[in-house]
Formats: sequence, C-alpha cells, structure tokens
Amino acid sequence: MSNKILAGRYELIEKIGEGGMAVVYKAKCRLLNRYVAIKILKPEFVKDAKFIESFRRESQAAASLSHPNIVNVYDVGKEGNIYYIVMELVEGEVLSDIIRREGALTPKMALSITKQIALALGIAHKNHIIHRDVKPHNILITADGNAKITDFGIAKAVNSATIVNNTNTIMGSVHYFSPEQARGGYVDERSDIYSLGIVFYEMLTGKVPYDADNPVTVAVMHINNDIIPPTQINPSIPRELEEIVMKATEKFQTNRYKSAEDMLFALNSIDLRRNTNESAKSNTIAKEKESNIMPVKNEKKPEKTKKKFMLNKVKILAILLALLFAIPASQLVLALMNGNFSAKEVTVPSLVGMTVSEAELTLNKIDLKYVVDSELFNAEFPAGQIMSQDPPAEMSVKSGNTIKVNVSKGVKEGSIPNLTNKKLDDAVFTLENYGFTQGNVSVESSDLPKDFVIRQSPMPGTPANQGTSVDLVISDGLKLALVSMPNLVGMDIENAKIELSKVGLALGDITYDYSNVYALNVVTNQEVAAGAEVARDTPIKLSVSKGVGDATGSVTVKIPYDQAKNDVFYLSVYLDSTAIIDYQSRNKSDGSESVTLTGKGIANFFVLFDADKVIDKTINFETGEIY
Repeated sequence: MSNKILAGRYELIEKIGEGGMAVVYKAKCRLLNRYVAIKILKPEFVKDAKFIESFRRESQAAASLSHPNIVNVYDVGKEGNIYYIVMELVEGEVLSDIIRREGALTPKMALSITKQIALALGIAHKNHIIHRDVKPHNILITADGNAKITDFGIAKAVNSATIVNNTNTIMGSVHYFSPEQARGGYVDERSDIYSLGIVFYEMLTGKVPYDADNPVTVAVMHINNDIIPPTQINPSIPRELEEIVMKATEKFQTNRYKSAEDMLFALNSIDLRRNTNESAKSNTIAKEKESNIMPVKNEKKPEKTKKKFMLNKVKILAILLALLFAIPASQLVLALMNGNFSAKEVTVPSLVGMTVSEAELTLNKIDLKYVVDSELFNAEFPAGQIMSQDPPAEMSVKSGNTIKVNVSKGVKEGSIPNLTNKKLDDAVFTLENYGFTQGNVSVESSDLPKDFVIRQSPMPGTPANQGTSVDLVISDGLKLALVSMPNLVGMDIENAKIELSKVGLALGDITYDYSNVYALNVVTNQEVAAGAEVARDTPIKLSVSKGVGDATGSVTVKIPYDQAKNDVFYLSVYLDSTAIIDYQSRNKSDGSESVTLTGKGIANFFVLFDADKVIDKTINFETGEIY
C-alpha cells in the first residue's frame, strides 16, 4: 500500500509496524509538510459496523488529548473501505522490545516510565477516557527517556468487540487484563491502574506475573491467583516500589489507588537514593531470617520507620505550602519527581526558521539554552536560519536544558535556490542574485496568495551552470479555502444539513440502513472525519439510521465440528458480546449442531472451539442473510 495517498494529503511512505488489528505506515502530510504515523485497520475489522462506529467515536475523543506523554492523534478518517488514524510519528523504541532485549530494567528507569504513564492516564481519565489496553506494546520510549502511551480510544473500541490475531486466536492483552476485564465486569479508571501495575511489575522483574499457554487460563489467573511479590523474583527491588505494585494490582477495584493521580503521588514520594541503602538492609535481614540467624541490632527498625514518616511529613508540608502560595500543580509534581523545587517545566518553542540570535532571545525568556549541533547547506532555508531542533517544539522539558539546533549555510554555490512560497518578484530577484534567470511562468489554482510560487523546475538544490533558466508555477489565488469538517455523527439529519451549510459544505449522497445504536434519521457515519480540512462546497456523503428493525428475526446456524483440534473441546457461541453458549464441552465425533439466534437489525456472530475462533459472521435479522 506504500505510495498510496489518503484523503488527498497523506502519502504513505513505508510500513513500520503491524499489530493484531492494524498496520502502521510512516506517511507525509502534504498539507502541513510533516511526517506522521498512519494506522490502518485490517480488513476483518471493517465488516463490523458496530465496531467501526465505536472505533470512530473513541478515536475522535482520543484526538482531544494533548500531552507530552501521550502520542497525539491528529485525524481520523475513511477512504473507501480503508479506515485510518493519523498520529504523531514518534522516533523511539517500543517498551516491550526493550524488556525483551534487556530483561528487568533498573528501578530508576522503571520508576521514571511508570510516573510518566501515570501522568498521561491521569490526563485521560480527567477527560473521561479509559485506555483499557495499557501494556508495554502501547508505550514508546524516545532516546531521551520520554515515555509516550498510544492507542487511546482504539483499545476501548476493540474491547467492545473481539480482539484476534492473524490466526483468529483470542489474544487481546490478557497478560495485562484487570480481573474485572477478565470477568467481563464493570471497567473504570482503576482498571487502567491495575494494568499499569502489571507493566511496572514486568519492568522490575523482567516477566509478567501470570503466564500460560492458553489465554483463557491467564485470564482466570488474574481473577483467582495471588500475585508473587516482585522481591521474591528480584530481592534487590526496593520494598516501597513493591508496595506500589501490590496496591495497584489488588484484585478488587476498591482496594487499588483511587485515581492515577493518587498512584503518581505515591510514586513521587519515593527517593531511590535513600531506598537503595534501606532496601539492601531490609533484604540482608530477610536473608538472615531465612537462615535462622538473628539479625544484629534489629531494634533499629522502628528508627527507620520514623525516618520514613518524617520524610513523608516534609513532603506533605511542601504540598500544603505549594497550595498556600499557589505554586502550579505541574511544577509541584515535577519538583517531587526530581527532589527539588528549583527547576520548572517549560514548553519548547518552535525555533525553525529563526536566526540563531532570534532563537537565543526566545529561549532566554524561558530559561533554556541552545547549542549549534551542525551547519549544513540547504536549499529551503536561507543562510543563518535554523532548519531543525532537538527536542522538537511543544515538548515539555525542565528549565536550564539545552536545545540542539541545525543551522542552514544556504544554497551551495552553483545550486538552484528554493523559490517556493515566495512572491514572483522576490523569486526573480533571488534568481538574479544567484546568477540564474527566469524561465516560463504558468498559473494554477492554489491555496497560496496570488502570484506566489507553487513549484519550480529545476528543483531547489539542483546543481546548475550560471545563466540557467528556472521555470515557475505561480498561484492565481482562486482555489477555494479549506474549512474544518464538523462532527455530524449522532445529529438529526436536518440539523446536520444546517451544520454543513454553516461551514460552506454541501450535502452529498445519503445512504439509509438499520442501526442498533442510533435512532431513526440520526447520522451514523460521515465520509470525512470531524476536524479534517476539506475544500469549501465539497459534497459530503452521510449514512443515516433507519432505526432498529421493526420485527425480531430468527436465524438458524449450523456449526460443524470438523475444525476442532481435540476430540473433546469447549464450545462458545457469541452474538455481539452476549454468550449464547458459554464454554460448554462437546465431542468432535458428534459431527455438528444447529443453533437458533434471535435478534434485530445487524449483529456479529462468532464461534470458538476452546480459544480458537472458527466462525466469524455478520447476521442481518431483517433479511435472514449471513455474510
């Protein structure tokens, strides 16, 4: 699919990843001239209308989240039967790959990553978004140690249906499931806290607490089995880290941290420099007890407890003072994380296009420094302008940090300069200064103002002899302006028409179909995703609900046993998320059985033999059709 262009603006460059439900591509947004990651749903998920509705709704909600520890969602859309999400392209490594390669991480690194993800989850929960699939595979670590969690909304959408891999085996994220997820019970913010506790456990020990060949067995272990304390696997783990893991992974939601903020507070209260020595003492005492040797001066233990209590009182006092003097909460949290209150968190500004002196003035205002990493010839940026920076704009860093910049040396002598986005007069002036001449000038419609250069030939940076002519294409300024697509899903069709008219868009074709989710005459889908930019007067296709089917229908489905791997197997039959037959034993020699299903509208029907999905169909109860 590489080199395909989605929505007229996203050029797919190369495949960079693949998961159970989607393929990820590196792409370039032609409109904003930046690289992005695009996640495209696999075809098997496109057939499920309810899944697609949930996927779109949750992903659009996730797009509202903006935080340095969350992979930003820029756009959600559909082109033909391709459903996609446009996300921030993060240069980093997946946490699961780091754990697989290195095993247990250092307590310091594990603690830092857990803090950052807890902070991200706290932001999401405040926006009423539950992740539901917190796991190392969804956490990216950049080269400078910044942790970013991804797949917000996607996880929720998938868990409302069924998660399968390429072999149609139930997979989900069973190793990180909360007990309530495994039971199919009520899921809330504390379910994310449980999963983060499991991730923390794995980072500290190098292994997950529950593992088995059968995913159903792992799910049952989450419900029934006590977790093995991390220090029994790695005695060097600080006890206070273990306490946080154990509290976060309590079986009952009410026994866990009440919120991600509460968990973050507990994480911030740990001083690893102090705990390293105390942990060593504690582990020595534990080993002496196991050897039936009485520890020397055991009566000093209360003194250590008192020291811990006093330290907590100091931190509590610091919090009260912060509230009293209105210290911003973000600065308070950062200070607790770093053990001091001198450094504050600031947002890195965009320096690209500035001169070095301009950048210096900008950075001085927020107590940041800069260093020139390299100076390179470049056809796009005039000499002296900054071409790129590290860290990038919008990232949060501590004051006093240094920003690396790359500075342009301008066009190499004998190379064609960059004339795009320049007014024609300025472009001709630039050409003459470089010893070149104006060639043919043609006109096209464009979003650029009238007489601005759209493109040129030869391209910028092309080696050329003095006197070479350069052809230019300039804008006539007549192309219709882009407008932002409103969210029409869930809106009555008449109101949707009004909203389209308000922003200068036209109503396109309307398709009507039954819906178990939306009422009669309510928009269920729109051709262009909400928030996407589209040319004014573009006709927008809409899908509208015909309501739930008038009558309840019944369909009889025959289930052959020939795909069973064992002579005795367990059969499960689901209609959407409702179990019709729940894990009942069958004999393969019986050959087959028929099941009558009753419902309205369109529903998903699937069959499991043990943990293997053998049938996955859609039933239209109005027509009796199975497909």
